[in-house]
Amino acid sequence: MSIFYNNAFDYFENMIESNNISQSLWSNLNNIISGLKQKRLADVFRFIPFEPFETYGPHRHIRIEINFVRKGSCILHVGKNESVTFNENEMMIIHSNLDHMFEAGPKGVTLMQLEFMPEIFEQFDVTNNNNFRDLAPFNIFSEENRLIKIVNNVRMMRAVQRIVNELKDKSNYYEHLVIMYYAELLILIYRHMSETYLPVCTNDSLKKAVGYIRKNYDTDVTITEVAEHVGIGERYLRKLFSSNLNLSPLDYLNQIRINKSIELLKHTDLSIKEVAFMSGFKSPQYFSRVFKSHMNMTPSELVR
Repeated sequence: MSIFYNNAFDYFENMIESNNISQSLWSNLNNIISGLKQKRLADVFRFIPFEPFETYGPHRHIRIEINFVRKGSCILHVGKNESVTFNENEMMIIHSNLDHMFEAGPKGVTLMQLEFMPEIFEQFDVTNNNNFRDLAPFNIFSEENRLIKIVNNVRMMRAVQRIVNELKDKSNYYEHLVIMYYAELLILIYRHMSETYLPVCTNDSLKKAVGYIRKNYDTDVTITEVAEHVGIGERYLRKLFSSNLNLSPLDYLNQIRINKSIELLKHTDLSIKEVAFMSGFKSPQYFSRVFKSHMNMTPSELVR
């Protein structure tokens, strides 16, 4: 079972304890800030609208780029022949040195943009530290993951927004908060990648099925529909899930829905009924039954 930290404060405190560092958290933050080239916490941080079908690019840069679609839609053209559509409340994370071009959708698009040098995340490099191997079991910025699409992740969106807001306001000690929020953002990306991707799985049919479920979990998707989309039989689909994930396709679908519902319950003011429907459940009653079977508590007990 992988170990993840709830926020950046937990991460830094554990880093200090695990490495027997006597310095305070404050000193560590100061060291990170002073170690950045020209103390560049970000190169781009803004909210920007694009007119319908407006384009920007193609271009590439060494910066890591994160865009959250606040309104409308857009298409990101990657390389020579790959295009990915992003709708409202979806986020893109673009790796360094990737050729890309934006194209706004038919109603335009408003983006929250954050671009920063890779050295920001390198300050929290845990891949070479045995104490934190569970946190970073694989490289999130590999060739395979040069473009990461994230859907309906409220916590990650808020982490990016906090960074943008602090950089714009520049209140006292904003640099320290920004570093903390970057650490939190990196942890959330690791968590998302761990839950979303199957790095040890080489079966294309299973990857396609998992991708379809994760994309359509909030609809009335059926296992029959998943099997038809992949082009295999339901029996073989169940066998793939059982042998690779030790779950049935329905259990996996419900787990995805429960994960999303927990995020909404903890980080929004939505009612349990609203959360149930937004997470893909047919009724609040069914949602409560499935939630309790997975979490050993009811949704209302979680938010008390």
